Amino acid sequence: MFKQLAAVSAFALCFAAGAIAIAETSAGAAGAGPAAAAQNLAPVDTMSCDQMSAEMASDGQRMRAQLDPQFGADAQAQYNDAMQKEKQIQQQTMSPGNVIACMIPFMCAAAQQQQQQQQNATADAQRNQAMAQTQMNRLNASMNGIDQARVQAISNRFQAMHCQTPH
Repeated sequence: MFKQLAAVSAFALCFAAGAIAIAETSAGAAGAGPAAAAQNLAPVDTMSCDQMSAEMASDGQRMRAQLDPQFGADAQAQYNDAMQKEKQIQQQTMSPGNVIACMIPFMCAAAQQQQQQQQNATADAQRNQAMAQTQMNRLNASMNGIDQARVQAISNRFQAMHCQTPH
């Protein structure tokens, strides 16, 4: 559960950070801004790499402005918690009882699997699920007013054309 939560949080953070980086490096290319761009949207299949980059930057700026500031703090806390739990699992696996069991290969695998199952069945699973849902709700709210189908189409074309992301 923690690995899935960490993956979702990491994806969201990377997406937001990437959108911010693109926005900062191509702010001049965005033209008059999202309000003006919304009036004259070019068909996606006719857009150049620069046009797609500018539109994604504009959408990234809008998303960043709408993203709940608590999102980053909670994502970092969730990541730290997942790393701590992973460290605990590793320490438990190397406990004296497990080291002795690990002298017999089958027993080692069984002990490690049991430790993992116990860790996954913790009482805070519902809390973790609620936190993940809260993060997804925050991320979804940050996309209000953004045409997600268009953003996906632009992203697909951007990749297909092997456009370069500004550094």
